[in-house]
Amino acid sequence: MKVIIKRLREFIFLFVSLPITVVLFSAVIIGFNSTTFIPVSILIFLFMLTIMEKIAKFEVLRTNKILGTDFKVVDNWYGNSFFSWEGAKERIASLRAWMAVSYIFIAFGWSIFSFALVTVAVAGITVIGLSLGIITLSNFSRSFEVVDNGDYFQGNISYDSRLNKLRLEFGDAELTNAIGWAFSSYWYLLLGAVAFVLAVWVIPRNARAMAQMTEGLLSGTYLYRIQLELSERFASKKKVSEKDVRKAMDQESLQGPLSELSRREREILALMAQGKSNSGIAKVLYLTEGSVEKHISNILSKLGLTVEENSHRRVLAVLKYLGINPTNGSMSE
Repeated sequence: MKVIIKRLREFIFLFVSLPITVVLFSAVIIGFNSTTFIPVSILIFLFMLTIMEKIAKFEVLRTNKILGTDFKVVDNWYGNSFFSWEGAKERIASLRAWMAVSYIFIAFGWSIFSFALVTVAVAGITVIGLSLGIITLSNFSRSFEVVDNGDYFQGNISYDSRLNKLRLEFGDAELTNAIGWAFSSYWYLLLGAVAFVLAVWVIPRNARAMAQMTEGLLSGTYLYRIQLELSERFASKKKVSEKDVRKAMDQESLQGPLSELSRREREILALMAQGKSNSGIAKVLYLTEGSVEKHISNILSKLGLTVEENSHRRVLAVLKYLGINPTNGSMSE
């Protein structure tokens, strides 16, 4: 039952993402391409960067609400007034704002693909229902005409419930062609099943990717990586931020047992260092608690942390991750 509810949440999330991202994408395009009086254009540009904070909050809360995640909402992006010179510089240089803009562009294209997947899944269910007689339609016949630069095109689409057949006729006054789909055929049942299974297999992965993108670009998971990259390229000394506790998972200098951990295992270990429980890690990474427990078991095994009566292996793993060695080699529970 939980799996069905989770799949339904993913369907809903992907389905509603398209209209939302279309609105956000249109607003950004209009705001960033304003051709009005230059001072007004600048104000609109700064305003768009300012409301990125509200857009990020809305998208994170929407993802948390529908998918059941617990991604962090970051408030108070800006410390200076909108109408001050420092405020303008702060908004233009804000990595969070530009990450939110990137999110809108990426999510727009991603949501179109996702909406197509949901449409294919619904179409597959409809074809299966028609083939098995679970879904029935009333007889109908609709004619249509198209006139383009003097060319005349006419057609008719009809459905015969007795034969369970959809028919499309099209052509002109001299030549008419027709295509028919008999849903009672097992080939259409197979086609609908394949379309449905393929869509259902891809949709969870697509929803998970969109959720991770929401967390990375809007909750700030990717922020420290960008800061580190920029500081290494353009600054004489590295910036220090609250994200430093997770930086170790991407360092090439990891030695010893830590170097044997996979990227996913280092990511989970970093979240353990933040004090998150197994359920909290599962929500952040959009995994099952069983998967998280399996990864943690592998982490403890690779770090050589055996079960001991007077030691807490989870804490010792975090200390190794942070490069801290207890004076007595273990830590009491």
